[in-house]
Amino acid sequence: MPFSIEHQKNTPLGIATSHALDRHAVAVQAAARTGQPPVHIIAPDLEIHLGSQKTNALVGRMIREWLGPAFKVKGRKKWPRQHGTESGAVYAPVA
Repeated sequence: MPFSIEHQKNTPLGIATSHALDRHAVAVQAAARTGQPPVHIIAPDLEIHLGSQKTNALVGRMIREWLGPAFKVKGRKKWPRQHGTESGAVYAPVA
């Protein structure tokens, strides 16, 4: 399936997202714990890829999967557009 999530993870965007998550792991987890959008942490690394709904959705899904079941989405936060994105999911630790 050329459009499956597993295929998309092997695209330049998917690979760049995986590397950004690994590179900024501590900051991404800290953002998730404090109610800040983790995408805001890695967006500067992905700026050349971000901007369309499809690419932003893939990055969001990869962040959710990377954080795993220890976090749940609790809403979204908006900010002035920068680095190809203007909003992101915020998380809360699962009790």
